[in-house]
Amino acid sequence: MMHTTLLKTDTEPAQTAFSTHGVSFSVEGRMLVHPLDVAFRAGEMSALVGHNGSGKSTLLKMLARQIKPTAGTVRFDGSDIAAMPARAFARSIAYLPQDTSAASGMTVRELVACGRYPWHGALGRFSETDREKTEEALKLTHVDSFADRMVDTLSGGERQRVWIAMLVAQDSRCLLLDEPTSALDIAHQIDVLSLIRQLSHSKGLSVVIVLHDINMAARFCDHIHALKAGRLIAAGDPQSLLNADTLKDIYGIDMDVTEHPVLKTPLAYVV
Repeated sequence: MMHTTLLKTDTEPAQTAFSTHGVSFSVEGRMLVHPLDVAFRAGEMSALVGHNGSGKSTLLKMLARQIKPTAGTVRFDGSDIAAMPARAFARSIAYLPQDTSAASGMTVRELVACGRYPWHGALGRFSETDREKTEEALKLTHVDSFADRMVDTLSGGERQRVWIAMLVAQDSRCLLLDEPTSALDIAHQIDVLSLIRQLSHSKGLSVVIVLHDINMAARFCDHIHALKAGRLIAAGDPQSLLNADTLKDIYGIDMDVTEHPVLKTPLAYVV
């Protein structure tokens, strides 16, 4: 059962960061993302959820201009991203893929400083502003205490915070994050998602994040978009979206919802 009421209200937000218009993606005749119209609200943290293979990462890569849509357009702040100059795009949008490099031989400060590349280029001079933005990012993400350590000596949770610090140093208006907590234990998942939410709200950043855990999405995100087989099947705030019927549509199993005893957020469980 598709929840068209949720879908209709979600396509007309007051302010939009990203929007897609008939966007689709296919490989060798196989449609991975069917024609899709969806909007992501500016200044909010939006989750993409669904099964493996539902099209979440493919959609995120199209937003990040990592892959080109087979058809349709993606707009950021009203402009077609395909027409944006590369540097202007990089200054506006920061993307963190699922698999990040080990950054071997680099200190934390050096990796975070790489986020300033769109502002000065490969041959440009690293300015005082670049240094200030790097130090600010180190402090905002609470990795300044180990800024001189080598990245490959850090724990998984620490490394993920450093990569996020690099995105913050980029000083973009939007973060696109592909499963940033997938390899982390529960404590580090909470730590990283709390950081991302705090950055979104304190700096007014628009965040689109791919998550597997619907309860993490409900706890930390303002909006949730659910995909299945490359189609958007539900969208809305956590209170609206988390109900037995919608969860059955998304995951294909019987689930129900209760209220978190402390946070009062919806909490889904398998029946």
